[in-house]
Amino acid sequence: MKDYLGYAGKVCVVTGASSGMGRALADMLIDCGAEVWTASRGEADISGQAGWVRLDQVSRGSIDEAFTSLPERIDCFFGVAGVSGVKNDYIDTFTIDFVANKYLLDTYLAKRVVPGGSITFVTSTAGVRWAKEELIDEYRDIVEADGWDATIEAIHELDMDDAGGNMAYMLAKRAMNFLVASKAAEFAERDVRINAVLPCSTGSRFMTEFYEVMPSAKKQFEQSVGNGKPIADPSVMGKACLYLGSELAEYVSGHCLVVDWGLEAATLSGQVMDMLGMELT
Repeated sequence: MKDYLGYAGKVCVVTGASSGMGRALADMLIDCGAEVWTASRGEADISGQAGWVRLDQVSRGSIDEAFTSLPERIDCFFGVAGVSGVKNDYIDTFTIDFVANKYLLDTYLAKRVVPGGSITFVTSTAGVRWAKEELIDEYRDIVEADGWDATIEAIHELDMDDAGGNMAYMLAKRAMNFLVASKAAEFAERDVRINAVLPCSTGSRFMTEFYEVMPSAKKQFEQSVGNGKPIADPSVMGKACLYLGSELAEYVSGHCLVVDWGLEAATLSGQVMDMLGMELT
């Protein structure tokens, strides 16, 4: 049987693999014969992995320390780690969900991901419409800032530090989508693909955190999945990541893959009400 995915023998790194979609993805990669390294704040005790390293994305030092133990040559990187913003303030949420990913992308992945390799980040359907010009104007300076400190400073300049982690979550996800799209040409020069998966509501600790703060939120999250489908299992998003990082997607780069059972398509085509309350054009 032909291996169409092409993961056998490849070195794969997965962040946020201690639970949820990151763990589901790591298990799938191991089943595909990959050499899987995981990096997360909590230990990822996964049978068959090559190794686990501690990674706390709120800390630049923790990222630097983690990459001293991760492989020097990486075939496929999956940035799954993130926070919902419910239990974190504005700056910490933006740091974990955007600044850390941008830093490790520019500082480490640009050098370590080998030609023919792939980079896949998990963002969110909260970040759809990221390409609208007026939205890009909000975070262009953040995305284009050079280095960790300059990126944090650009976030402070938005003057939203007291807005709460939930506000940072949406903006950080949109900024990540813009970052992925804007990096496609740069990484193409090294024959490396970069993409993002935008999950709808997925059963995970994120949902638990939201329910603790907003018990009535379940109906809202159920409505973020199209055509009456239930909240997704983490394995659904793991499969989407597995596809984008694989040889099946060899000509796919700079793409933000919305995984929501058609809700965004139904919204843009005027079949359902826009939950984001935004102009569609």
